Amino acid sequence: MKPLNKFLLILAISTLLFSNSIIGYSQKSDSVKTQLESWDRFSISLGGFLANYNSGIIFASEQLGLGVQIDIEDALGLESSQFAFRGNATYKFGKTLKHSATFGYFGIVRSSNKILTEDLVLGGVTFPVGTQIKSNFDLTILRTKYDYAFYQDDRVSLGASFGFFIMPISLKVRANSNQDQITQFTAPLPLLGLRSDFKISDKLSLNQSIQVLYLVVGNFKGSLFDLNIALEHKTFNHVAFGIGVNSNRFNINIKNPDSSLGFFGDIKMDYSGLLFYGKYYL
Repeated sequence: MKPLNKFLLILAISTLLFSNSIIGYSQKSDSVKTQLESWDRFSISLGGFLANYNSGIIFASEQLGLGVQIDIEDALGLESSQFAFRGNATYKFGKTLKHSATFGYFGIVRSSNKILTEDLVLGGVTFPVGTQIKSNFDLTILRTKYDYAFYQDDRVSLGASFGFFIMPISLKVRANSNQDQITQFTAPLPLLGLRSDFKISDKLSLNQSIQVLYLVVGNFKGSLFDLNIALEHKTFNHVAFGIGVNSNRFNINIKNPDSSLGFFGDIKMDYSGLLFYGKYYL
């Protein structure tokens, strides 16, 4: 079975089973809170993300028509694990707060110093054995989405979303000879997703979301799978803390060297990690 089909199957089964269970629980709830009192109108969260990466980049050559695949962690000496910061801001609107807009940020900067043990060919430039190189790999993920809660009461909120996943990526390698290569890539990718928020108690909640993408347009092909699960506790009035896990896979291929996106080749990345965050809510 293709990876995308597996993702969609997992999405359908997990959402169906979880929805049935929490709706059944919700129907037994005797809470007197209204929906407006139960759900936050505005929230902003900031946290730290401990991520483990498996990355691959292919830089293509117009002259050769081929690319040289680079394992970023091995070839450039970058650490495979990294601590990063991320944040989200959500605003709910409408009479029943079923509509919401969310903006998210995730950013990581990785650097290294390494003496090459074999030749490295990057973007048409050859760095020979014995060269000391300094590398910087910057990844930023900006996410904006609209969400509609198709089922919502005082304990359960199930929503469907549509949005965009934007990824500026920069890789810079500098040698003693001052040679360097910089590749920047930004792709606005449309996403479809499902979300479930379940209040275990007045202070404790379980939040889940899953987003998928598969897009083929001309010389561009991209796929993405993103899963988030978080347990959140409203420790103080207007202040909550949470812990969660995130798994994200994406694969981007651009065949056109004249692309306005400024990149020609493949980017593959698979990362998972543990997230701790604090949240202010109203």
